[in-house]
Amino acid sequence: MIGALSARKTRYHDWPAGAKLIALCVFCTVIGFLRWPFAGWVGLVVVLGMAVVAGGWFLKLILSDLRPAVVIAALIAIFHAILGDPMQGVAVAGGLLSCIGAAMMLTRTTSPAELLDTVDRWLGGLGVPERPRRRLALAVALTLRFIPALSERAGRLTDAHRSRSPKRPGWRILPPLAIGALDEADRAAEALRARADLN
Repeated sequence: MIGALSARKTRYHDWPAGAKLIALCVFCTVIGFLRWPFAGWVGLVVVLGMAVVAGGWFLKLILSDLRPAVVIAALIAIFHAILGDPMQGVAVAGGLLSCIGAAMMLTRTTSPAELLDTVDRWLGGLGVPERPRRRLALAVALTLRFIPALSERAGRLTDAHRSRSPKRPGWRILPPLAIGALDEADRAAEALRARADLN
């Protein structure tokens, strides 16, 4: 559910990456600590309102990113309703959607390089040695690289299955998705080894 950087610029692209990262942390912390069941839903309205300010096209982009999270939030709400605590389900679902929506806003308007430089600078200020910082940066970079790529591959597989069969894709796309993920990881490993040999 991590979105790739939007090629079309918004006013949020020019905001400092560190400020956006701190704002995201504060926003999600406040949503998590508030006891009001509808706090997350109010937060989601705020996030979507900020998306509207950037333009209708950007709102559609964020809503598209939130689609998988909506399914998860609905399942959580139904699960809590079955357990007899529907308001808890409402609170968890709202908090989940608002925090994921805010995270989408961050990843859509901030390049991975900016985020990594910011985190690296903060860790350097805390006295963390360079080697662990570089490993963390690599792990974050690979995560940011692979999740959108796998989401896009899953979408293509789903569309391909629907064009060939009336049955729901479901688990049927998992084997080719897993093989594709392993192939992508193998190519990334080869590129990293080649780069290490050149250095």
